[in-house]
Amino acid sequence: MYAVINHLHLTIPLDNLREPLAQEGVPLLASLPGFRRFSLIKESENRGIALILWDTEANAINGGREFGPTWFAQHVAPYLASDQERTLGEIIVDHQV
Repeated sequence: MYAVINHLHLTIPLDNLREPLAQEGVPLLASLPGFRRFSLIKESENRGIALILWDTEANAINGGREFGPTWFAQHVAPYLASDQERTLGEIIVDHQV
């Protein structure tokens, strides 16, 4: 499994993304091959971490190509206060209770 981690610094409150993500963004991601999970972690009023899990590295790369220039570009990018920090990596240990 692979994780995409996006650190977001916004000009608006992070909470403003909750409803659009739940109603439109996550369903779009869920329709893409290999999608496993999406989480938005609130660090502060205008900073968050988006964590997206995918089956394979290819799925993660394709997901970014599908989601980034479309939904993300329209609903998140206009509110970025600084460049997002994006990383992609293989999950080598994963434990859930």
